[in-house]
Amino acid sequence: MKTPPPELAERLWAVGDRVLEPGTDLRIDELAELTGVPRATLYYYFSGKDDVLAFLLAQKIERGTAAVADAAHGPGTPTQRLEAVLRAMLSAMADHPALCTRLMGTMATEGGAHIMLEIERAIMAPVRELLNAGQAAGEFADVDRVDATTSLVGAISMVAMRHTINGDFNPQTVADRLVPQLLHGLCLRPRLGSSRRPKAARPA
Repeated sequence: MKTPPPELAERLWAVGDRVLEPGTDLRIDELAELTGVPRATLYYYFSGKDDVLAFLLAQKIERGTAAVADAAHGPGTPTQRLEAVLRAMLSAMADHPALCTRLMGTMATEGGAHIMLEIERAIMAPVRELLNAGQAAGEFADVDRVDATTSLVGAISMVAMRHTINGDFNPQTVADRLVPQLLHGLCLRPRLGSSRRPKAARPA
């Protein structure tokens, strides 16, 4: 994929939601007619429709995740900023449904490497850096930061995809329920002075 000039990028962006809509499978000829861009020009910059889809999704990530960067570098402790980042991710996915419905499938195509670079820059790196800062501050457990980052981002993405497909995606409601679970775990904290050990089975 060659980097398209700004005018071409904006023409593609203008029709991006239609192109990325689930079930849509536009050919390059149809895309040329839709955008007013000559077919030869599209083929000069993109190897085919999968390359165009990868470019549009990368643009969705780049333009839709500015709030993630703001949250990562905003005020607060690492825990507070990580919570803000996860909430910003959910909001971005609600605003750009194609990030839920098209992203995983397109990552396996020829243009997938371009998408992975954007995901690493815009999403994975901020989460990983906050985990590192939180561990240094004594706020987070000593876990593998790469695995933990993948788990957090993967959980957010899968939940967002399910709600997008179901048509009931309210990012604030989902965040209020999901983010505390991701940050603090599922197990109930033991009561003060109680070991919460499981009861021994009675002999038969």
